[in-house]
Amino acid sequence: MEPAEVEAMIKKQLPDAQVIVNGEGCSFSVIVVSTRFEGCTLLKKQQLVLDSVREPLASGALHAISVKAHTPEEWSRQ
Repeated sequence: MEPAEVEAMIKKQLPDAQVIVNGEGCSFSVIVVSTRFEGCTLLKKQQLVLDSVREPLASGALHAISVKAHTPEEWSRQ
C-alpha cells in the first residue's frame, strides 16, 4: 500500500482534513488535522480516522497504523 492511498482513504471520510502520512508497505503513521474533531475525545478522533481504513486493516493490506488526530487549533499549538 502506498502513502497516497492511505491519504485518499482518510480524505474520503474527512474531506476537510490535512493529512500527513509516513511509512511504507503495510505500516504507517498519520497525522490528521480536521475541524470534524472539534468537541471529540481523543478516542473518538482516532476512531473517525480508523473507520476510514477499516477495510484494508481487516484484509491485512494495512497491518499497522499509528494515528495522531488534532483540531486546527490543537495543531497550531504544536
